[in-house]
Order: sequence, then structure tokens, then C-alpha cells
Amino acid sequence: MTTPIGAVGTEPVPTATPGSTGDTLGGIGSDGFMQLLIAQLQYQNPLEPSDPTDMMLQTSQLAQLDATQQLLSLHQRQIGMHQAVAAAGMVGDTVSGTTPEGVVVDGVVDAVRFTTAGPVLDVAGTEIAFGDVTEVRAGPAEPDTDTTTETETTTETDA
Repeated sequence: MTTPIGAVGTEPVPTATPGSTGDTLGGIGSDGFMQLLIAQLQYQNPLEPSDPTDMMLQTSQLAQLDATQQLLSLHQRQIGMHQAVAAAGMVGDTVSGTTPEGVVVDGVVDAVRFTTAGPVLDVAGTEIAFGDVTEVRAGPAEPDTDTTTETETTTETDA
């Protein structure tokens, strides 16, 4: 049976998506935002202080940005764990994939190596990144380990 694998990227996910707080804030991180907020407070005109509503809005944006970044980090770790489990489960299976040089490799997964970029499969001495696997086929059926057979013996008796 053939099971196609979708392209599971191992590239880092961008921290700001369109419409997120990072995009709204011009792509600056939470540290940059905090520095900007502090500078704004230090240099405001004491005779015309800033609106407290604006301050609360900016503070809530900072909290939302931090929570989004923490969620993204947790999600990336979870994806990495799922990839590691899936890659370990491929040992002994036949896979097809492409090397970084563009060479198509087809063979049995002998081992899996875990890197910071994601799992790397060893297919007949050639390394294929987990995200570059295009097809997985079940490995060869293992021989039956219980090969004992009963033999019928007959004894002849002289009467």
C-alpha cells in the first residue's frame, strides 16, 4: 500500500502573519515595542499627557504579541515531536524522496538521525530530510517466527 506524504516543511514559521500584532506594529518584536512604549512615556509633554485609553491599547497589543509568540513556539515544538515520531516509525519501510541535490532516492529506511532542522532518514546510505519524503510503502513482511511444526509419529507394535 502506498501512502503519499505531503510536504512537511522544516523551515521556521514566520513570527508575524498578515493581520497579526507583529504586522500591525511594523514587524518589531516585543522588546522593540516595549522600548518604543517606554520612550514615548519618557518624552511625552507633561502638560498634555497621552490618552490612558491609548496606553491600555498598546499594553494589550504587547500582551497579545507575547502570547502569540509563546503559542507559536509551543506549536513548533509539537510539530517537531510529531515529525520525530513519524520518522522513527518509518524505519524498515520503503520510501521515495529527493536529496538536496535533486536526486530521487528509493529504498528502505535503515536509520533516522534527529537534527535541529528536523529528522533525516538514512536510505541505503543516502540522507533524505523528512520533509523531502514523497512516498512511503510498507516494509517487507517479516517472516513468521513460530516455525515449529508438529510431526506425527507412529509406533508399530508387534502383536
